[in-house]
Amino acid sequence: MNNAVGLKLGSLALDVPFFQASLSGYSDYAMRSLARRFGCPFTMADMMLAKSAANPRVLRKACFRPRADEHPVGAQIVGRIPATIAGAARDLVAAGYDVIDLNFACPAPKVLRRGRGGALLNDPDTVIDILKAARDAVACPVLMKLRIGMNHKPESMDNFWQIVTRSIENGVNALVIHGRTVSERYRYKANWDIPAAVKKRFPHATIIGSGDIFDPAATVDLMKKTGLDGFIVARGAVGNPWIFRDLRYVWENRPVPPPPGLDEQRLVILEHFEQVLKDYSERKAVGIFRKYAVGYARRHPKRKQALLALMKAKIRPEVEAAIKTWYTNSYPDAD
Repeated sequence: MNNAVGLKLGSLALDVPFFQASLSGYSDYAMRSLARRFGCPFTMADMMLAKSAANPRVLRKACFRPRADEHPVGAQIVGRIPATIAGAARDLVAAGYDVIDLNFACPAPKVLRRGRGGALLNDPDTVIDILKAARDAVACPVLMKLRIGMNHKPESMDNFWQIVTRSIENGVNALVIHGRTVSERYRYKANWDIPAAVKKRFPHATIIGSGDIFDPAATVDLMKKTGLDGFIVARGAVGNPWIFRDLRYVWENRPVPPPPGLDEQRLVILEHFEQVLKDYSERKAVGIFRKYAVGYARRHPKRKQALLALMKAKIRPEVEAAIKTWYTNSYPDAD
């Protein structure tokens, strides 16, 4: 399958129907740049608090700062005060972001306790007020990230459908719908039937699926079966930029390349670590990189041993030595 336009997000046209999600604590420039190199046409930066997004010190942080070589790039905002979110959206666009995404999906307890993220699914009026404020503040595409409700109670589902209906009426450029409730967090299998029902009810709206994107062929097949316009890749991209290459090949009806060997993995992992070192102090970079190492290690034939070596490394030379030792065909205990 190959379309000239794979996905439209308002004025932004992507050549494939997928992009990298905003992943709290992960989607900094190092991860975004690798995703783009492996075929992702558009990436989202780390989730930002609306009240912090206008602070120049925040935008100077590596995980929040857009770079000249990564357009288009989107900013995701979480908050509950419409005027604050409008100001944040305006400042983020001025800082160089091309898309604003409003988060009404985050299930993290510290976010919910402050009435942000997924907690707002219980308050359709505030959600729509936030959308209107952001929509009036910027000329770029505005997306909304939702879950399918706070829980599966009838009133929660009623709120979900009210938000969907009113947001489309008020000009949202796309709805990204994660197929779990807020209370489910990441448990159980994502339900794509509800996003599909939204698309069926609103065929002219752009509806994007989210949840359990790990298998490229199965994902593209699911998108075709549900009739959705696209999907976002979240946890499946952590330590796995190859997923974007494989998704692109599947979408374009080309044979998917073989999985990367240890030599290729070593080069990519070292490249990722090198970029993290450019954006953070060495001590912080080593700690940050451990999160990605968990994802990279999943491909290793001796996953536990390789990951343990990476986790034990405390300074740059030790991390690099662990990568070079384990990501070669002569790794310890290789058959």
